[in-house]
Amino acid sequence: MRTLIFTFICLALACKENSQDSNSSTYNERLDEESAWNNGTSDQKEPFFQTSRNKTHELRDARTGMVVQSTEYPSNWKVISKPIYTLDQKIPDFLVQIEGPNHLKTFNTPTNFHVSYQSQQLTQMMSQYGMASLIRPMVGNQQLFKEDVEPRMQNSGYSFVRQRSMPKDEAYVRQKMQENGFGQGYLEYTATEWKNQNGQKALARIVKIAIQQPLMNNEMMTMWLYTTDYVFVDEGQFEATLDQLHKSTVDTQENPQWKQYLAQLNQQRAMENQRKMQIASQQHQQRMNARWAAFNAHQENMRAISAAQDANHAAFMNRNFGAGSDTGQRQFLNTINEQETVYNPLTGNNYQVNAGSTEYWMDSDGNYIQNNDLFYTPNGDINLNNREWVKVGNAY
Repeated sequence: MRTLIFTFICLALACKENSQDSNSSTYNERLDEESAWNNGTSDQKEPFFQTSRNKTHELRDARTGMVVQSTEYPSNWKVISKPIYTLDQKIPDFLVQIEGPNHLKTFNTPTNFHVSYQSQQLTQMMSQYGMASLIRPMVGNQQLFKEDVEPRMQNSGYSFVRQRSMPKDEAYVRQKMQENGFGQGYLEYTATEWKNQNGQKALARIVKIAIQQPLMNNEMMTMWLYTTDYVFVDEGQFEATLDQLHKSTVDTQENPQWKQYLAQLNQQRAMENQRKMQIASQQHQQRMNARWAAFNAHQENMRAISAAQDANHAAFMNRNFGAGSDTGQRQFLNTINEQETVYNPLTGNNYQVNAGSTEYWMDSDGNYIQNNDLFYTPNGDINLNNREWVKVGNAY
């Protein structure tokens, strides 16, 4: 639970709080191994709390070496921790394990971070941009318990006892959210008790925090995260252990230099994001200008083509239908009527004949012969009454 508070504050949904022994440097890769739950490292019954001898444990950022927070625990508690950077490459999330007398073991799990979007269309789009693994609609803690906690506890020999209220711890989380500007965020705090047949009790707890963030086009994004932590100890020391853990949590000291570093980091990121947005805006404007230039050039080209077509059409209409265009009109009508206009030198007049022949012969009465044989001459043909025929041609 302590780690989730720190996670939420540092990343506005990303990093965890706990403490680190200044002399410890390693962390078991599997905090949840059954041996870490059931096998005590010390079977002797020694005083559980040595209140006169506490020691300070530091939580350090591996990137900068800076102390993040420091916490006092009983000196006979061994604390090891490991910073991880799965949520943010510059802000750590911490895995922590504590061991002590009376089979005491506590540990937390990595923070689970998810986002959900209001519309299905935006969900599909963000999935295509590499967000698919993070997208999940927010679910209740009871479902998370069934998925994450129950199988682990039952496989380790623990049975469910009850769901319990922890008002002091929950109030502390809400207080920290309020102090850091997230008072409107959603909090779901759920704790459960378990026991085994070896006289041990356990606490399994899920703390979930969510905030909503408006996006463009009236869209809404929900960012939510949760962490699970466990406490295992002999039944006789169960309540005292929970009290001591709560005391250590509320007495945790934050490093002002770390808070200053976070503020500078956030400012730097804000400036970088602003710069990226400006570059993106400039590139967008350049693309739009290029598109407008291409569109205007296309429009000019189309106007030139249209003007040329209009000029050609006007010239055609003027030739064929304008003033002095009798010849053109006659040609146009001849095309429609499949005729030709020929001039007869015997009469000095024009005549209309059926189109389609190579040559035409005509007498003085306007009678005509269509002929396609270039060696044929109708003059002297006794079948044509020895009339005079003359080859006629186009009248224009």
